[in-house]
Amino acid sequence: MLNAPLLNAADCAPGTQVPAEGLLCLRLDWQQVGTGDSGYNEEFLAAFRDFLKELEEGGRYAFIVPDSAGQDFPSGEELTAGMKHCARRIKDCASVVGFAVPAAADAGFFMEQLREKHAHYVFFSRDGQLLSDGSVVKY
Repeated sequence: MLNAPLLNAADCAPGTQVPAEGLLCLRLDWQQVGTGDSGYNEEFLAAFRDFLKELEEGGRYAFIVPDSAGQDFPSGEELTAGMKHCARRIKDCASVVGFAVPAAADAGFFMEQLREKHAHYVFFSRDGQLLSDGSVVKY
């Protein structure tokens, strides 16, 4: 089980102070990324990428925890599409080790979609049943 400090991605802009060491857990609100209806929030994603590049320059690593709690969206597929779009925008950030698998999404589909271009990602979950494939870590 990981003991990583949890930061809200919405608060993570370039220059943000982070704990001095260890893996970071970045909670990413699904609505912060944007939706298919209103488009993606490219301004936020660009600033988030810059923050992640700063982590990289400092030799730091993080994983992203998609959050959709209490939010309305048509399906887990839309959540997956938003996180896949985010992953494309931060694809060159070596500081990102992977994503947590959201409970609201189909785990297999979520991992398949993000692995298409990010085979190196490690997936994290609180669901012990997902741990059997060896690419998922409990957090």
